[in-house]
Amino acid sequence: MNLTMMLGEAIFQPNITSWLRPLILALCLVLGIATTVVVMMQKPQNENIGVIGGQETDSYSKKNKSRSKDSILKKLTVTFVVILAVLAIFFFVTFIQTK
Repeated sequence: MNLTMMLGEAIFQPNITSWLRPLILALCLVLGIATTVVVMMQKPQNENIGVIGGQETDSYSKKNKSRSKDSILKKLTVTFVVILAVLAIFFFVTFIQTK
């Protein structure tokens, strides 16, 4: 705990945290909304569950067309979540430093 506080004091000066914490909080809010939107845009994973009963109607070209969009959305989701986690940790490190 003492090492974390020393690290926080070395990196974040009190005058920097006065504007940095609200900025990080606003970025977390925007990234949270963006993550929600990107996840809602993705197709469900069990879309072709009718294959078991022989009800598959998708063609090969239709599957490949949506695969590129879905892969981009999945990569965006992972990227947004990782950045959000790093910013949240950063936010709480500055919170520990101000106490």
